[in-house]
Amino acid sequence: MKFALGTVQFGIDYGVQGGKKPSEEMVDEMLSLALDKKIYHFDTASSYGNAEELLGRYIEKNSGKALKMNFISKLNPSALADIPQKRWKDVILSNVYDSIKKLNVSELEAFLFHNAKYLFYENAVHAMECVCREKMAKKIGVSIYSPQEAMKALEYDEIKVIQIPYNVFDQRLDKCGFFELARKRGVEVYARSSLLQGLLMLDPNSLPENMRFAEGYIKRFLSICKGYNVSPLKVAVGYVGEHPDIDYVVFGVDNKAQMLEYLSMQKEHLTEDMVKTLQKEFENVEEKLVNPVLWND
Repeated sequence: MKFALGTVQFGIDYGVQGGKKPSEEMVDEMLSLALDKKIYHFDTASSYGNAEELLGRYIEKNSGKALKMNFISKLNPSALADIPQKRWKDVILSNVYDSIKKLNVSELEAFLFHNAKYLFYENAVHAMECVCREKMAKKIGVSIYSPQEAMKALEYDEIKVIQIPYNVFDQRLDKCGFFELARKRGVEVYARSSLLQGLLMLDPNSLPENMRFAEGYIKRFLSICKGYNVSPLKVAVGYVGEHPDIDYVVFGVDNKAQMLEYLSMQKEHLTEDMVKTLQKEFENVEEKLVNPVLWND
């Protein structure tokens, strides 16, 4: 499987487990380790606290390594709010310039909409394309949350990268035909949320009150892991990595030990039988389980 290192944990405290962001020294160690292990794609965003600045300072201190690093960043989710459409292009260019400056690079691998609602504004997608014309990014794309958004993204020839939520509990995009169409259109697919914001790693008997609805699902997941004698982390990440139409698995870490654990999985594979067991077991789950927005309802 091919990995892309997510950096949200570097800039803000993140996840249902309440992970704390690491020190800058720890971030530098993890970035160097990733590069040593041939991980060259890094996912970040202007809304990830000071993540872009940390990455930029790393490049400043390790200029030779910067040539190998490909950055995917995102337009601030509220950047176009209350802005007249005729000014969208200027706002987008200003935002991408800020990200490039913070990251200490001349061009991004891709610049994505962080707020997928702008897929439903054709003018926004056309305005976004200006970052390619101005050679500030090689590609544009979007980070989606729902099948409706995923399928809408595929309507645009301009969209070359789509970042999706995908994990053992979430088969929505398999059912709607997204992957087949993305492959036909030559769109790169980055999968995030393989741990569902850490939910898959929680003790089902110690869930917070608002997450009790997930107890049965997690117990069934852990039972399958035990039956095949594979760790929950390797199952969760391996399941995503085994998908033939996912180009990169985006993973995030809080510390070097977690990084080493992920790296150990680069060449490991789940059996076909285990993948089919997981698919069958979680073929029909409630929407609330796979949509973190609903967790506090």
